[in-house]
Amino acid sequence: GEEGLFRILDFALKVLGASGLLYVRGERRFVRGAGFLQDVENLVGSCTLRRGMVNSLRFRRFVIAREAELFVFWEENRRRTFPLQVLSLVVRLLELFERLDHARKRWLWLFDGNPDLLFFLDEQGRILEVNARGERILGQRKEDLVGRAIAEYIGEETWWLLKEEAQGSRGPTRIELTLSRPGTHLAHFEALLFAFEGGRVFWLVLRDIGERKRYESVLLRFALYDQLTEVYNRRFLEEYLRKELERARREGYPLALVMLDIDAFKAINDRYGHVFGDEVLRMVARLLQESLRSSDVVARYGGDEFVLVLPRAKEADVHKIMERVSRNLRGAQVMGEPFPVRISYGVCLWDGQKNVSELFQEIDRRMYEMKKQRSGVS
Repeated sequence: GEEGLFRILDFALKVLGASGLLYVRGERRFVRGAGFLQDVENLVGSCTLRRGMVNSLRFRRFVIAREAELFVFWEENRRRTFPLQVLSLVVRLLELFERLDHARKRWLWLFDGNPDLLFFLDEQGRILEVNARGERILGQRKEDLVGRAIAEYIGEETWWLLKEEAQGSRGPTRIELTLSRPGTHLAHFEALLFAFEGGRVFWLVLRDIGERKRYESVLLRFALYDQLTEVYNRRFLEEYLRKELERARREGYPLALVMLDIDAFKAINDRYGHVFGDEVLRMVARLLQESLRSSDVVARYGGDEFVLVLPRAKEADVHKIMERVSRNLRGAQVMGEPFPVRISYGVCLWDGQKNVSELFQEIDRRMYEMKKQRSGVS
């Protein structure tokens, strides 16, 4: 404002040794003297303003033009003069101060209005500055955050990893992290760290990616799990089995594969309806999971068929597991009512040679051999 401008100009007067200042802005004219601010009409004598030097009845004045504004420095002693170059420098400095002030205000607007969390950090990771978003997310005021270590919120190892990467890179370092405050995990964030002044100052940007991570989690579940039964799907099963065969071959442990389906499932659907049939599939999937070891995997292969992958299982282990599965299914309930379920299954103990496709063909063949031995099976 005008008072702030006058303070700067008063300093210029002291530097120049002048005794007063005439400030003209548009139609408003003021005189700033020792302890007073008056309208120009209250001046004794007359004042003619023009570009360059100004002469009046009592004062020798120097005028510098700045668009719609004029600054006039004067002295009462005619024998003393002030170089116009010095006055021009003062005006240019004033213009620079104003531009810097405008730039500062724009920067603060961008800094505090940014939806990301922004931090300036020193070489040790202490917070020098934080924006309003950072205050809100961390639940602390700026004056309480300044001076604290950013490692308190992102972890010591994460900070040193970020710093080391940023100091050795021309661009920003980017990682994903979990932001936290004591006792609370806040959310997933993407961190970008920029190094300045040879790594003595850092600019940390934390962008909330919690929504993106939730979306990725949903997509991942659709990609890996069967939506009806919530066990793994066939796509996951085939990829997992390939990797498990490689691991078993490398480490030399046994592996068994079981394919099973529900006896007379078509008849169940025809008699009770597909909604009831879906409940039967969910129940079977749940009981299979409860019957297996923690290292085993169950997946829906298609229709009413399920596949069990049993790492480190020998023939005796498979027999015990399938006895437990059959026993649990005989005592099953669907929609709160007892509904025993019988299954047929085929077992293949991996010989270290067959690939995934050959294993599926083998257990499928053995499962249907078991079904043929039973009567009344669809």
